[in-house]
Amino acid sequence: PEYLDAVERTPKGVNILPYMPVGPMMIYVMGLERAKAGEKPTKEETALMCHLLDEALDAGACGWSAQRLHPDGVSAVQLDYDGTPMVTDVMHDETALAFAEVLGRRNDGFMQMTLTSADVKKDRAHMEELARVSRRPLIYNVVTVFDDRPHVHRKVQQWLNGCHERGSRVYGQGFTTDAGFTFTFDEWNLFDDSPAWREATTGTVEERFQKLSDPARREALKKQPPMITLGSIGAIVVVGPKSDETRQWLDHRIDLVAEKTGKHPVDAMLDIAIADNLETEFFGTPPNTRIDLMAEIVQDPYTVFGVSDGGAHTRFLTAGRYPTEAITKYVREHGLISLEHAHYKLSALPAMIAGFPDRGVIKKGAPADIVIYDYETLNALPGEVAHDMPGGEWRRVQRANGYRYILVNGRVTIENDKETGVRSGRLLRHGTGARRPRAIAAE
Repeated sequence: PEYLDAVERTPKGVNILPYMPVGPMMIYVMGLERAKAGEKPTKEETALMCHLLDEALDAGACGWSAQRLHPDGVSAVQLDYDGTPMVTDVMHDETALAFAEVLGRRNDGFMQMTLTSADVKKDRAHMEELARVSRRPLIYNVVTVFDDRPHVHRKVQQWLNGCHERGSRVYGQGFTTDAGFTFTFDEWNLFDDSPAWREATTGTVEERFQKLSDPARREALKKQPPMITLGSIGAIVVVGPKSDETRQWLDHRIDLVAEKTGKHPVDAMLDIAIADNLETEFFGTPPNTRIDLMAEIVQDPYTVFGVSDGGAHTRFLTAGRYPTEAITKYVREHGLISLEHAHYKLSALPAMIAGFPDRGVIKKGAPADIVIYDYETLNALPGEVAHDMPGGEWRRVQRANGYRYILVNGRVTIENDKETGVRSGRLLRHGTGARRPRAIAAE
């Protein structure tokens, strides 16, 4: 409750609808070591966490969200900084069901979850059970098209359709952007699905340099290629060489560098990185380039556009461009859906899932959250680096042009692609912006 009060006091350019974060809650109740070890909470601890979730919902949280990427082989993606699982990666199904029961008792809120393990059938059955027990929507992350494996997203679509036929409101968040990862090996650690790469890309810059230079380690890196995050090593592109020695490989795919040098692709990539003291910028191409396959998830009634990544991976990814991309790529360029349908999938559908009773549509009496754009000139601009984080830290951003006006709660925040300085965003407690915490009201 105190956190949400602070958010409400803070000037905002956009509306905010906050989840209750599960990881911090579990650490608070169980302690870091037990939570990280995957211990099952006691009945008393589960009851306390459910009480805290109730308190958060009273204060205005919209529900709860969790990453559950079980640390078993290819599911071990996005681990903690030291290569250990995140707390929610090892949380138990019974704990998640207890949280779902809180929503069901209240008939309030919704859930969002990434869940992968070696048993896909079990994972999907569990998520469907969460939706059934809570009687609330659940957003599943993420429905991804792999150009060489179309059966992957088609099976997810079949499952989502079956969920709705059985009365469970499970929606997929589609990976509808073609944003890839831009990274340097002095920071990159999203090859966690490979134990060899995970070990080699943790530690200080000096430790990483030593590991990635080691010929003995290189053999393990070749035998355990990362499969989840970027796909083929050979498809990675050199986009930011930093020295005279490596500049010749600008805009080369790693498989072409390997061909020209007679090296294994892993050696070709890491030799470039080592020559630049791990500061070479590489670009991992996204797996979803086939427009015929993208049409299948763009048109799917139970899949919403995404994934913005919620501000995660700020050094590597700028996926927040997906709303612009939906209009320019899938409507204007390829005609996969109508403009009206794109607007629905970008506004009314997510608003309905999230429990906004009066947002996502333009109607009399509704908050004036309105986007006015030039259909012909709308475009995402090239990515850039912005040093606007606390402490002078940087992140990657990608701006757009063609936005004439953006109104948030009736006030213009963007005019002709420029910020106006107006901060008219609100904290939307339970999606309305009006509901106040019961505890505060009682006081």
